[in-house]
Amino acid sequence: MTTSAVREHQSPLEAALLDVHATLAALLVASDEQYAAVVARDHAWLENVTRQQERLSSRLEQAESRRLAALDGQPLRSAIALLPADQAFRTKSLNDSIALAVNELRARQNHTASLLEQSIDLVSHTLNFLQRLVTVQSPAYGVRGVPVSRQSLLVDGRA
Repeated sequence: MTTSAVREHQSPLEAALLDVHATLAALLVASDEQYAAVVARDHAWLENVTRQQERLSSRLEQAESRRLAALDGQPLRSAIALLPADQAFRTKSLNDSIALAVNELRARQNHTASLLEQSIDLVSHTLNFLQRLVTVQSPAYGVRGVPVSRQSLLVDGRA
């Protein structure tokens, strides 16, 4: 069967769900690219992937609008039940696949967000450490008010 022949046998709901599914698949690929860009610390790549994700999110919003229009206020299960058996089966399978893709996308985004948080924490600790190195510290005094010699652990590892 050709693509146009398949499209003739699709309900508007199935067509909208196919668009949602295709867009989610593209978002999953973009999510993998985003993670790779974060790992590589490649800001230009990350910005490009972010722009791609924004375009895909817009496309997903349009597909979701078509899905809602096809439902015409009906619950999804009711709309699927009203379809002929072959369309109902394909639409239900497609809906299940979309649910899996959404969960996978959520997990990947959480993983990337966690990596970004760890990266931010590491940079923050590094900046604090460097700031302590270059900041003039007040001398430390011993019990009798005599300055205690202080040695840097970076310079002298015997301490």
